[in-house]
Amino acid sequence: MVQPLKKINQLPLWPTTLRGMPNAVARSALFNIDHARKGERGWFQAQPIFSAKNIKMIYTGAELRVDDEDVFLQVLHGGRTHDLGTTVEFTARDMMKALKWTLNKESTERLKMCLTRLSATTIEITVKNLDGTGEGFGGSLVRLFRWKNFETGELFRKWQIELEPEIVALFGQQTYTRIDWEFRLSLPPLAKQLHKFYHSHGVPFPMKVQTLYELSGSHMAELRKFRYELKKALALLVERGFFKSFAIDKNSDLVTVIRTSPTLMPPAN
Repeated sequence: MVQPLKKINQLPLWPTTLRGMPNAVARSALFNIDHARKGERGWFQAQPIFSAKNIKMIYTGAELRVDDEDVFLQVLHGGRTHDLGTTVEFTARDMMKALKWTLNKESTERLKMCLTRLSATTIEITVKNLDGTGEGFGGSLVRLFRWKNFETGELFRKWQIELEPEIVALFGQQTYTRIDWEFRLSLPPLAKQLHKFYHSHGVPFPMKVQTLYELSGSHMAELRKFRYELKKALALLVERGFFKSFAIDKNSDLVTVIRTSPTLMPPAN
């Protein structure tokens, strides 16, 4: 008798120096670059999120930015050694140290707000494969987050999270990327966005400046201002060794980049 295949209920076990990033997230504007923008965050109700052509993403929740994405990646990292849907415990101090945040009351509140936003979400992601088949995920980015007992009001020494079991669908062998954590944390927001996007492609192809603008989730009013910031971010990634070179064609506005040899950089699936 043929035994049924065992259902996968755990994320891949990437090395401690790397972080697992679903390609669907890397190739979308789910987390935007406007980390320094002041004012209240927007709220989205069943909002389509700009993504690569083979990805459809519908999001309900508070506006998410790169600091939320850093926390999300660290949550995934901590949860990868546990069965999905089970409780994972951590201290705020350890989380902030991993994120390289200052250890103070303000950072604790910032972490709490990031996790609150990530747990108060509903997202539908559908990825169409080259063979016409599709894979999808529907649920919250973080299923549950507790930092105190809401019956007694007592603060937990160790905070608790749970991840949706279905999120494993985004971590197939060819549908996620492993990125260097220290390298990512050293980058400003736009460079982070470019780093994750291009890391999710083995061989990058030319992209319109407008497309990269949409993928960044930028709220810059003028494309020329974004183009100026884009050049600085690309130059930084060349300086830091992620790219060998980049060029922006004046006529077509196409951005062409050449990646550093994969042997010198963390691998992208």
